[in-house]
Amino acid sequence: MCSLPLFSQGLSELSFDPRPEIRKSALQVLFDTLRNYGQHFSLPLWEKVFESILFRIFDDARRAIDPTGGHEINGDEELDQDAWLYETCTLALQLVVDLFVNFYDTVNPLLKKVLMLLVSFIKRPHQRLAGIGIAAFVRLMSNAGKLFSEDKWFEVVSSLKEAAKETLPDFSFMRNEEDFNRMNQYESTGTSIPDDDLDNLRRHHLLAAISDIKCRAAVQLLLIQAVMEIYNMYRAELLVENIVIFFDAVHTVALHAHKINSDAALRSKLQELGSITQMQDPPLLRLEKESYQICLIFLQNLVVNRPLGSKESEVESYLVNLCQEILQSYIENAYSKQMSDSFLDKQLHWRIPLGSGRQRELAARAPLIVATLEAMCSLEDSSFVKNLPSFFPLLSRLISCEHGSNEVQIALSDMLSSSVGPVLLWSC
Repeated sequence: MCSLPLFSQGLSELSFDPRPEIRKSALQVLFDTLRNYGQHFSLPLWEKVFESILFRIFDDARRAIDPTGGHEINGDEELDQDAWLYETCTLALQLVVDLFVNFYDTVNPLLKKVLMLLVSFIKRPHQRLAGIGIAAFVRLMSNAGKLFSEDKWFEVVSSLKEAAKETLPDFSFMRNEEDFNRMNQYESTGTSIPDDDLDNLRRHHLLAAISDIKCRAAVQLLLIQAVMEIYNMYRAELLVENIVIFFDAVHTVALHAHKINSDAALRSKLQELGSITQMQDPPLLRLEKESYQICLIFLQNLVVNRPLGSKESEVESYLVNLCQEILQSYIENAYSKQMSDSFLDKQLHWRIPLGSGRQRELAARAPLIVATLEAMCSLEDSSFVKNLPSFFPLLSRLISCEHGSNEVQIALSDMLSSSVGPVLLWSC
């Protein structure tokens, strides 16, 4: 037993042998050995195995893959190298999760370290590595979630919230490109950058920034879908507090995506560079829609289906504020950019019809608005009446603005007849 860690360490080193048959055999023997003898391990020995052997595998993998593309390797050679690294990481993460589940009674104090490992993959600016981490996270929850205490679940939802925050797409380079355009100035050495070199440098940084943005956007889509999958698995067992943390995590994603999609100057710049960026307009529309939709589901299910006790008013307030936030963002998109807030509130003028691009955007947003109106109608009568004064100005603007499809008007009509109308009649 004393020589087992040394034996396992040797196998872990062989798991990154470039020969497929060697590394597969090494990984399989390593984990078979740990699986067969793990019941005899104490927690300190397991901790040593995780720290010195298992986690080391992934340290080697992360060093071997350079997401910036800064290493000079022949294209075919690079693809082959990446392929076996991904394959090794995928298999090794699955086996680590399975080991953790099999010996959960002993190793459960190591959950935070396992979560940190998975989140470290998710946070990588490398879509395939992040996807591997997300898949392993879902695998862990699927197999071990039923074993977790309330404290362990708090660690889980908190780690997902961290992952959501750390993977927000970063458009700062695009926003600060005016500064970058002034790079053709004297450096501290007293020399200037030639025009051709400046263009190449600018293009290199731009392509790297766009690649990182696309990677993070794709990772966040995978992440919020994983959060939803985990929520659906354990919805009935999760504490209200932990569901609220899930909501906070996904709401952070939604707010950031909305901020980017609402930046007219940034969108204009991306369209000018369309041949390079090849991004849709708005750039994060799908991410914004899906994350807001998930936020609505979290809160609406809590309000409608769960006894909330002392948390009722707090969760209800979250839902009301979220509905107002979504409607307000839609209204801002529906009205032309030239209109001022004073116009929206007080003045009446002829409006210029929406362009085809804006109509397509509003049509894409329509299902979210329909879901929002349905969530508002799901409030208890007393709550709906209480919040109607804050809802009504938004509903009025929805009635008067243009839309990309008739879905919103139909949902509005249903809401006015089933919920708003009876309240107004009763008040008379």
